[in-house]
Amino acid sequence: MAYLKDKFTVEDIKELDRRLNRIYYHATHGITITNSGVTEIQLLNVIDHLCRTSGMLCDLIEQQLEGNIETVDPYGYIVRKIGSAENGIENFLKVKKIDLD
Repeated sequence: MAYLKDKFTVEDIKELDRRLNRIYYHATHGITITNSGVTEIQLLNVIDHLCRTSGMLCDLIEQQLEGNIETVDPYGYIVRKIGSAENGIENFLKVKKIDLD
């Protein structure tokens, strides 16, 4: 049986979290937003929520590797952020009149 500690180190997770934070920073920066149209902003918001979700998962893995999960209600946070990302991409597809179903 494999465990998280067999697959990741705390440093691995911290590096992934740093990379996600960089993407989040670029997607939510005022200059990025100012230079984006409405539909681009919709996609940037989706990136925002997905980065936050991924960041929370990184935090949970890091805490698990360190032996104690301290985050209160991580599931609720993740569900809300994924819901926001789903709504954002659905709105984008609607505005662009893209039917994928």
